[in-house]
Amino acid sequence: MSTRLVALPLLLLLTLTGCSRDEVRSYRVPKEATPAMPGTSAAAAAPTSSAQAGSLTWSAPDHWEELPASGMRRGSFTLSGEGTTTANLSIIAFPGDAGGLAANVNRWRGQVGLPSLSPDAVQASIEHADTASFHVDFVSMTGEASGKATRIDGAIFNFGGESWFVKLIGPADLIATEAENFRAFVGTITPANF
Repeated sequence: MSTRLVALPLLLLLTLTGCSRDEVRSYRVPKEATPAMPGTSAAAAAPTSSAQAGSLTWSAPDHWEELPASGMRRGSFTLSGEGTTTANLSIIAFPGDAGGLAANVNRWRGQVGLPSLSPDAVQASIEHADTASFHVDFVSMTGEASGKATRIDGAIFNFGGESWFVKLIGPADLIATEAENFRAFVGTITPANF
């Protein structure tokens, strides 16, 4: 009991002496520059020819309509089918492994309403191929988006410390008719000085 009597006044004394300063200090710290996402610099935001974007070149079929590269896209095309049906091709690159192969394939699967797969199942769904320049992982998946049968044909490869994603998405029947053209297009992708 006597220990409590000694501790209580000591605690009260420490509390009162610790609060004797009334001054407020403020500091100014310079704001850190926000790192730019790949393809978002002023130079990258300007339209870029699909013939050479960054350090890669490619050649598209004549009936593919080139769109200006913008935002994260290093290249972009629209493909027309019967009537008003269209498909979209994007070429995007991110530093490093961009979350890994399984995560990116599962993200695409989600875009067409398909459930995620385990990493082993993703590996089993991939077709591995070598072009003149790269080892490419090809995927193809059909699901549903906005109530319509939708297909994604994709190609993933590494170059220059970046993961490159070439994705063709649109109505399933249109993508099926463009599947060979898509593979041929990916085969034309080469380093600029190749």
